[in-house]
Amino acid sequence: RYRHGSASSGINAEYGGRYDVEGHVPLGIKSVVSFIYEPPQNSDQKSVEFLDDPYHCVVDNIAKLLGLYCVGWIFTDLQPLSISEGTVKNLRNGKTFFLSAQECIHAAYFQNNYPSPSNLSKLGKFGSKFVTVCISGNESNTIEMFAYQVSNQCMALVRDNILLPAREHPGLAYIKHSTAEQYVPDVFFREKDEYGNVVTKEARPLPVEYLLLQLPTGTPKDGHRPLLPGGVSQPKFPTVNRESLDMEVFKRYYRAQPDDFFLESLSDMNVLFFLHTNDTLSFADNLAEICAAIVAGDRETAQNFKESATWATLEQILAVDTVLTHSNGNTWSCSICTLINDSGKTMCEACGTPKQ
Repeated sequence: RYRHGSASSGINAEYGGRYDVEGHVPLGIKSVVSFIYEPPQNSDQKSVEFLDDPYHCVVDNIAKLLGLYCVGWIFTDLQPLSISEGTVKNLRNGKTFFLSAQECIHAAYFQNNYPSPSNLSKLGKFGSKFVTVCISGNESNTIEMFAYQVSNQCMALVRDNILLPAREHPGLAYIKHSTAEQYVPDVFFREKDEYGNVVTKEARPLPVEYLLLQLPTGTPKDGHRPLLPGGVSQPKFPTVNRESLDMEVFKRYYRAQPDDFFLESLSDMNVLFFLHTNDTLSFADNLAEICAAIVAGDRETAQNFKESATWATLEQILAVDTVLTHSNGNTWSCSICTLINDSGKTMCEACGTPKQ
């Protein structure tokens, strides 16, 4: 599911949702994102390492119950330009790179893991609809989302383990040489030389622009994409694997919800994850009922569940004034790039933003 290795600094996550018809494009398909899940990871200024996730099956199960599936991954590389003006550095452009070779390899790895089914292929699959999204600074030094896919050729090169990141530049890849264990065919690309002539070159190195496809992106007008269409739950529940979660955290969240917003308050992947995995009172056996009510927007079923003996037990736990808290306060989250830093750090290790 996740691969150890380096990618861009910042927060890396996968997002779940569904596919829908894009009416503005002939035969168009769009990914509608319903939630973002951040797996365990270690970040520094130049890389992110995905860690083993003991709960990935829980996320998959919740998504399945909601009729959703993994449709892409997202990462950030935000570095502040002016904190007072709220601007960020433009690191990715035509003079540098759009995706690094390592990021392209990660994108191809994920696309190979999430192929598109096809009745016209002998293998029963062809290509992928899995999308890579990078949140970075644009040419106006404001934050923007950039969406990409890598080509089927890139997927094949990564599948056969013959594409490597080059040392010379982040935007260059390199085709492996043949060894006694593996034959690697020659790979070529074409470009114009300084005289305007089209020349053929060996892909050692290979500019990754030959492997990239850029996609349009958009966000909902209200800036919120809940699991329950039309429902908005405020305040937001803390993000899993970024902050310490316990009954005290859930208590503050739950008590802040309006009485008639019970269904909306559960319509959050982080809330459902907490209800399944918390050590005090797990709702693993009730998730199917909860998710069915969320998908159908069924307030009556949700209200019946709220009045059940199981939820009444949780209400009794929340009624206790002092709840055991497991937070050790050893970390803080950067307000700019969201990197998790040690409490002793006065500045973000990735982007240099002062601790708030």
